[in-house]
Amino acid sequence: GGSTNTVLHLLAAAREADVDFEMSDIDELSKRVPCICKVAPNGHFLMEDVHRAGGIPAILGELRRGGLLNENVHTVHSPDIDTWLGSWDVRGPKPSEVALDLFHAAPGCKRSPQAFSQSERWESLDVDPVEGCIHDVEHAYSKDGGLAILYGNIAERGCVVKTAGVDESILTFSGPAFVVESQDDAVDSILSGRVKSGDVVVIRYEGPRGGPGMQEMLYPTSYLKGLGLGKECALLTDGRFSGGTSGLSIGHVSPEAAAGGAIALVETGDEIVIDIPDRSITLAVDDEALAARREALEASGGYQPVDRDREVSPALRAYAMMATSADTGAVRDVEGVERLVNAARLLDSEQIGS
Repeated sequence: GGSTNTVLHLLAAAREADVDFEMSDIDELSKRVPCICKVAPNGHFLMEDVHRAGGIPAILGELRRGGLLNENVHTVHSPDIDTWLGSWDVRGPKPSEVALDLFHAAPGCKRSPQAFSQSERWESLDVDPVEGCIHDVEHAYSKDGGLAILYGNIAERGCVVKTAGVDESILTFSGPAFVVESQDDAVDSILSGRVKSGDVVVIRYEGPRGGPGMQEMLYPTSYLKGLGLGKECALLTDGRFSGGTSGLSIGHVSPEAAAGGAIALVETGDEIVIDIPDRSITLAVDDEALAARREALEASGGYQPVDRDREVSPALRAYAMMATSADTGAVRDVEGVERLVNAARLLDSEQIGS
């Protein structure tokens, strides 16, 4: 299904290139492009199976045959995708001998510090578009892609879930929030048994600004799965996840808690309703109550983790001052810093003048 980190990279690159591309565009693409390859932990195939089936060129080749690929796009290694796939798609009519040789390479299963030191070969390639590792579009694992963007009062600018890793039984899910303010607290709460079946674990202040740095929430998802709660709990965070994450793991909540996002207002016991087919996520607390919570939070100093002991380097503190939430790729808002500097200069000049 791919990694949710892809969303961050694409949004950041688009922003830097001044291209109009947002989270909503990713969701629309995902609705049109099916999931044709599933790899562990979201399936029984492994990375070596992807290689034996032709790797990325074979995946793109199936999308091309399904009419879903723009073949005229220039790449860094070929004049266009059509030219490249003509030689490297082992499922195509005329793959090159170099491509066929490469994808016959098999894992040696021997420890060695020397790269390319083994000589194991597959006897044949996996070119089965129905039961093989890489399916064709007609026999896709799912008609939707592997990612979805959800919106709601807890994530007004969106959040990301890898639908390819979510069991069909929990595509809709609701439960009480179990709120923690760091990954470490989440791990402790899960392993100690305080997190129960049916809970929605909310890990906040782990976003780009709040972390700072937006670390991966791999441990909590792994422990939930290891304890048999992978299909019985959900996890919601303004942090991010590893590509190896599975289960109902929803990240990149935007705006993040440290930027004043509504995830900062969630209290343990609040009901959270998740509906992936409807692309919605809702905190079942009325607007008046949320406004009161926000007023109280801001009066107490606002949008900071409670009782979290974490050493933050000067470099990360500087990043936190400039970081945007995940919906814009967690990039640094240099213009925002410039506005603060200009405002400070104006204030200094006014004080000198008075």
